[in-house]
Amino acid sequence: MYNKQILSENNARSVWAHGEKYGYQFQVTINYYRGLPLCCVDQITMVIDGEQVPYDEMYIQHRGREYHYPDILKDDFPTDFYWLFGEPLTVVVKNGKGIEQGIHHCKLTLGTRRSYTPTMVSVCEKDLTFA
Repeated sequence: MYNKQILSENNARSVWAHGEKYGYQFQVTINYYRGLPLCCVDQITMVIDGEQVPYDEMYIQHRGREYHYPDILKDDFPTDFYWLFGEPLTVVVKNGKGIEQGIHHCKLTLGTRRSYTPTMVSVCEKDLTFA
């Protein structure tokens, strides 16, 4: 239903600290008409130019906080961090080198679970221009 909208074309860029490029980021929006706790995210998989982004390099930034992606998949992740409909979730990939500026073919798979229906998996494939 929201497949085309889950991968945002906004704010796709390399990220820098102390004059060094250390990774890149992209934004994701929820694939549901309501908000959900972050603990209801079952899957965020990104494939860029045919290569899957390693899970251990992914960090989720939400409302001024940052979480290592594998941590939000754990059963004991707190339930009070809420992701609202329309609110961007920033995924930062800390790979030590960033991403080459320009157009990259991206395929995002987002799986979210709700209390009364099975996990909803959405796939969005598009070309993003990274700054």
